[in-house]
Amino acid sequence: MKTYIKMAWRNIWRNRRRTLITAASIFFAVFFALVMRSFQLGSYSHWINSMVENYTGHIQIHAKGFTAEPTIDNSFEYTAAVREILEADQNITAIVPRLEFGALASYKAQTKAAITIGIDPETEDSFSGVKEKLVKYRFTEKTFAALKTAGADSATMADVVKLADASFTHEDKMEFDIASIIGEEPTEKYFELIKENSVFENGFISKNDNGVLLGDRLSKFLNLNIGDTLVLTGVGYHGITAEGLFPVRGIVRIPAPELDKMLIYLTLPAAQELYSAPSGITSLVLKLDNHSDREVAKTIATLSDKIGSSYELKDWQELNELIVKQVEADNQGGIIMIGMLYVLIGFGVFGTVLMMTTERKREFGVMVAIGLQKTRLGLIVTLEMILIGFVGMVAGIAASLPLIWHFNINPTRLSGQMAAAIEAFGIEPVMPWAFEADIFMAQSLIVIMLVVIASAYPVYSITKLKVINALRA
Repeated sequence: MKTYIKMAWRNIWRNRRRTLITAASIFFAVFFALVMRSFQLGSYSHWINSMVENYTGHIQIHAKGFTAEPTIDNSFEYTAAVREILEADQNITAIVPRLEFGALASYKAQTKAAITIGIDPETEDSFSGVKEKLVKYRFTEKTFAALKTAGADSATMADVVKLADASFTHEDKMEFDIASIIGEEPTEKYFELIKENSVFENGFISKNDNGVLLGDRLSKFLNLNIGDTLVLTGVGYHGITAEGLFPVRGIVRIPAPELDKMLIYLTLPAAQELYSAPSGITSLVLKLDNHSDREVAKTIATLSDKIGSSYELKDWQELNELIVKQVEADNQGGIIMIGMLYVLIGFGVFGTVLMMTTERKREFGVMVAIGLQKTRLGLIVTLEMILIGFVGMVAGIAASLPLIWHFNINPTRLSGQMAAAIEAFGIEPVMPWAFEADIFMAQSLIVIMLVVIASAYPVYSITKLKVINALRA
């Protein structure tokens, strides 16, 4: 076999131009397929992880009938027995109790429908990173006055006005958004000044606090600030009137604009007291260590047997049907595009093979005439095609690796309408690329299959070769 490989390697470089053209076509196919697939799978993973790890969890436990009728009456008690069962499962890494229900939020003359979520602050923060969503910078009149005093020109001031009332949770996000509005040069010149005069003094809630955290857009609608008192009015357990006064401890910015306009975090005891549901919760959110589809289904089946039929368990795909369907549709479109790319390249490779077979017909005849078996000649030709495919494949992988690695470490941050569209689903508008061995292996297997299929024609031609006719070619 070593001799055949050596012969095949020497043969492909006898006609360098043909070899390089074929290898180049495979190179570009592999390069673009890897880049496209890495971008797609990285985006899907980011979308799903954002929804699952920040909001829904991998599994949620509700009282029986809650999905059909999500009311406070269908809350349940988080008993010690259920806690023991969940904590005993080694695959469950986080258990987050919540009491979610709607209420009217009011301040002075302003009133708005809101979603209240009773949480254990530390548990919720370790799961969804609530503290990371606290507003750290907000544009105010102080910001604009500082820029004006510093001598910012009228064009810069006009652009900065577009950021009026803008809020930011991270410095780098603020810098990126400012640069996309006013340009790189003014941002570099005025960013430290803007940051200094936009610092927002925020707070958080403790475990037994009676305060609340408000969504940033909701706080602006109600014209509420830290220290103001919010009025919540709603319907509690079994129709009891729910009313309460809650001081505002902090303001959070949720990536999903619609949710940010409605969200209020309370401590779990405060929410239970408000809705007259002592010890009641509406959901238990579970985060899993191994969250493959098989393990999620296995965990649900195991828990269902242990905790009994008075609960219903939903996996993350049932809880995020819309985004799952969108990912599936987009993924199918991506597969079709890559398929079309490989079909085009396949025809190009086959054309080269067809030309090579015709050109080398006399050579094949001579080799068979001097005693080389047709099966061994077919093996050599197949090895030639595999080696050409290997050269193109390795070159494509080598060229794509630095690009994929770079965007995996430094994801692209979106802005403008695209960012708004992504944020509407509660997802941070960044596009990380996937850096996974499976992506490279899949494209390598496709290339190998492609060249093996392409080599079928010359092998068939060799088996049907008439030596006399070949020598006259």
